[in-house]
Amino acid sequence: MEINIGKDFNNVLTVKATGKLDLDSSAEFGMKVKDALEDDSSIKELVLDFSNISYVASIGLRVLLELFQYMDSRGTMKVTNVQEQVAGVFKMTGFDKFLNLS
Repeated sequence: MEINIGKDFNNVLTVKATGKLDLDSSAEFGMKVKDALEDDSSIKELVLDFSNISYVASIGLRVLLELFQYMDSRGTMKVTNVQEQVAGVFKMTGFDKFLNLS
């Protein structure tokens, strides 16, 4: 999995990953995002760009839930550019009820 992380001048952290959020990649994804958030307390919004994420496994859902809970006390989190098959997983699991999807 390739993970690109950047912060803009509005204190928005944007994460764009490529591949699958599965058993092999979820831990690395979660750790890199959490490290970036912990390194900069000024970040108030987390944007996960899922335009190149083709699959999310249950462990990936857990990582997303942990990130959501972390950001809930600090600001907001949204998931953008969600592919149809991943959106189906979010809907089937109820994640679409609390994740800000666009």
